[in-house]
Amino acid sequence: MPPSGQELLDQSIAACKEVAEGLGDQNKDWETSVAEIVENFGEVSGTFFFKTMPSIPAARTAVKDATALLELKNQGDWSGFAPALEQMIKTAQNVIDKAGMKGTTLT
Repeated sequence: MPPSGQELLDQSIAACKEVAEGLGDQNKDWETSVAEIVENFGEVSGTFFFKTMPSIPAARTAVKDATALLELKNQGDWSGFAPALEQMIKTAQNVIDKAGMKGTTLT
């Protein structure tokens, strides 16, 4: 059985938490952005949207982007990290919007 939207969101949260760990040593703003993503994903976690099929594509993209961000961090590829973080912020915003929290804006 394929993972549910909630399971995918949980994977994204776990990857983002790992990305955020110690990231402030490299760039405090990056750490703040990733922490905001984790916080906002935590707020939408468990909502009805993640029990539905439409959540799966958005949540799957979030896992892909969060995993890519984690790989870049682990490789110390900071020049690639910045644009990947921008992409993760866009993806996270999309997930949050789809989950019905349109008033939330990530920085």
